Amino acid sequence: MSDKKHLKLSRRSVVAGLATAGAATTLGLRQSSAQSATEVSYNSFLDPANANDPRSAAQSRMIEAFEKANPSIKIKVVVDPAGANGIRAARTKSGSPDVIRVSNFQLAEFAATGSILPLDELVVRDKIDANDWLIPLEQTKVNGRLLGLQQDYRIPILIYRKSRFADAQVTTPPRTYDEVGALGARLTKNNTIGYAIPIGLTGGIGGAQAFVEFILSSIVAGNTDPFFAPDGRNIGFSDERLLLAATAVRDLFGKYKASTPVTLQFGYNELQDGLRAGTVASASFGLYRYKGLERQVADNDLAWAAAPSMSPADKHAVYGFQLSINANSPRKDAAWEFVKYMTSPAAQMIAARGGEVVARASAYDDAYFVSPEAADQQGWKQLVQQRGRVVTYSVIQSTFNQIAGEAFQRMILRSGTPESVVTEIKTRYAEALAKA
Repeated sequence: MSDKKHLKLSRRSVVAGLATAGAATTLGLRQSSAQSATEVSYNSFLDPANANDPRSAAQSRMIEAFEKANPSIKIKVVVDPAGANGIRAARTKSGSPDVIRVSNFQLAEFAATGSILPLDELVVRDKIDANDWLIPLEQTKVNGRLLGLQQDYRIPILIYRKSRFADAQVTTPPRTYDEVGALGARLTKNNTIGYAIPIGLTGGIGGAQAFVEFILSSIVAGNTDPFFAPDGRNIGFSDERLLLAATAVRDLFGKYKASTPVTLQFGYNELQDGLRAGTVASASFGLYRYKGLERQVADNDLAWAAAPSMSPADKHAVYGFQLSINANSPRKDAAWEFVKYMTSPAAQMIAARGGEVVARASAYDDAYFVSPEAADQQGWKQLVQQRGRVVTYSVIQSTFNQIAGEAFQRMILRSGTPESVVTEIKTRYAEALAKA
């Protein structure tokens, strides 16, 4: 059956399938009675049992609200921190999980399996406002198709220890990498690293993901260039942009001493530990870890600013998480109702209280966002809107991350040239893609 046939769901069939026992929808969803609810499996990295994560608590409240409004559907959360279960199901054409929480940097890989249901016609049919998002839905498509609805956005930010900056008499956070370098001699001393660049091959989906996420992707894509081609296969950025990135990183380690070789082994956790302990004065890091760090640092000694870029006000690559529907699921009707609710303004208002930079623009009309506790989220929202751009990632993104990390590590450790980084990344990526 074609995608087009899958997508032609009448409103009557959806309502009947969700509200009336024994009715059948156009996608084959059947319920024998009101008591035999349809169970939709939801693949998420947020564990409902984690009482310490406010995002998990918000997710549970959203699911509870959905089930109350849709008593014929029950949600089963499948906890999958690294997303391995989701991509495995997509590759094997498994009918479960039904809904998968997919990061933008994995979406091209999921799309390549052919197991993600395009949502374009459903969005039009159900009159979902494609512009009621911090970044319009049109910009989140993969190869021209809408394969998920965005739940949140994440943009790199500069996180720094205020006391380290004060000791060095730094009054203004650096806006560019040249300004970061100029602070190197003032901040990097004793056991303190002025600006940590994490090129360790740990964390996330694999490879030097922290480095690619916070620094490399934004520099090579710049304000207008692609990161990868629309189909997620060939490199989209130019040799000149990659050379620019390699030169900037080399100078931050060598010429300016803003970073040190210690950070070549840093991933997410090591970077967070350094910021918490004060052995790292500043770093481009994830806004989603800021609140946790803030609670761990005494004396209100943590602050954030826009992440540095090559020129002031350059764009940064933004990603987040989308909710996608398994095209092989026999429960696509119910799955769509769940996705539609979880990305609705009402659900996004709940998610916001968990600390997320939620995707729906109208959700920010909620009274929560004028409270002091939402001040950081408001600032991050403005960054996403003003300086964020969604880019296309590779179908073998974790492999690219590793190749890039190793090339940059070699340049720093062996006093290599930026040109050698360009050659190594392009050559090794082409070889890896041919084998994929």
